[in-house]
Amino acid sequence: MKQLIQQNEDGDRRRNTARKKELEAAEKRISELSAIFKRLYEDSVTGRISDERFSELSADYEAEQRELKERAAALREELSRVREAAENAEKFMNIVRKHTTIEELTPTLLREFVEKIIVYEAVPLDGKRHGKLRRQDIEIYYSFVGKIDLPEA
Repeated sequence: MKQLIQQNEDGDRRRNTARKKELEAAEKRISELSAIFKRLYEDSVTGRISDERFSELSADYEAEQRELKERAAALREELSRVREAAENAEKFMNIVRKHTTIEELTPTLLREFVEKIIVYEAVPLDGKRHGKLRRQDIEIYYSFVGKIDLPEA
């Protein structure tokens, strides 16, 4: 289990590093495009390129820059979500570490660990409304990490 968690964390770390590199490359290219556009404008003003050629090139560069800005914004948002999730997981683990040997579920402990509990209506399994065989689903949402789906026993 520990090995699986470690592999998952390593994969997440690699993906985040790749996102950061992609964001840096996009931001660098956005700056380059701004410089290119300035030179292109100067060339147009001085008559080194035609107005038609300026329009073609500027449209292409502006479209590329717009796409890069959109991608950079999406990457920033994604990295922010990942950072927030990591912070929430760390907060949860701090609570867990504080209570490593839980022998009794106290109200204080419950308030620290559990955000909310949803109890669904009981469903009869034997076809009888008030029969002995019923199933009742319960969802537990833990502080900072949300609902954790555990495999059924």
